[in-house]
Amino acid sequence: MRLVAQDISPRIKRRSALGQIILTVLGMLVLFLAQFTSFEVPVASQRNLIAFGENEVRDGYHLVPERYKVKVENYLESHVPLLNKPNAPVRKTFYTPLAAAAIFVGYVFGPVIGASACATFVFFGLIGPFLGIHSFASGGGLDYYQQPGFGYLLALIPAAAVVGMITRGPRRTLTQILSIAAGLTVVHLSGIFYLLGSCLVSYLLDGNRASLAWQPWVFQLARNMSWYPLPYDVLSSIILVGLAFPCRWLTQTLVAPELSPRATPQVKPTERYHVVEEFV
Repeated sequence: MRLVAQDISPRIKRRSALGQIILTVLGMLVLFLAQFTSFEVPVASQRNLIAFGENEVRDGYHLVPERYKVKVENYLESHVPLLNKPNAPVRKTFYTPLAAAAIFVGYVFGPVIGASACATFVFFGLIGPFLGIHSFASGGGLDYYQQPGFGYLLALIPAAAVVGMITRGPRRTLTQILSIAAGLTVVHLSGIFYLLGSCLVSYLLDGNRASLAWQPWVFQLARNMSWYPLPYDVLSSIILVGLAFPCRWLTQTLVAPELSPRATPQVKPTERYHVVEEFV
């Protein structure tokens, strides 16, 4: 039998700083891409969506070959008058999936890197005109805080952090649904509060009741920037979160913890080893 001393000193875990920087830049690029991506969609009001759906049904019906139209009419006997009506006018708008991109970034990169990517995106939007970069819808700049939608941009930072904190564990349907609901709640509530607060501050600084004329259009802006895009934000977020899970492997690979060979200073030299009996 012989005695062997085994090193039991704890090792320092440190995450890859370069990997975290790379992921922050990738998250910022995702937000840039989302900012310059837009889809023409019908305005999400009940009457407008019903008219859009009926128009699509009629357009599809007119594409059916003549020999099959009789079968379609027999199958949809109660809806034949609807099929023969002219298409109703439909109001359309352009949707930008920026809120859904923030949820994607928080879900994939986690709370710290996701929030850092969103903060970097907002920072470059503010200083972008000095660098020849125009990342915001109206160009950006230091005075962009005066834009009514700036609160929605600031809200991307806490939204990504909240999504990352909720989904930092194993992938579960419940946590994914909660993260989408929480992230979109943060974005839209913060955006509305910023919009109303900026108008109230403007009124208090002006000191003139005539400035209360903002009331009609400020609520119209809140409707156009929150209520109408919300269904598309939910749909886009579900799609992006469903596609995002494989991307989490990239995060785990780039910021994988490394073991440092150095011992912590709190460990005394005499406490670094313990005796192991070895039989020969």
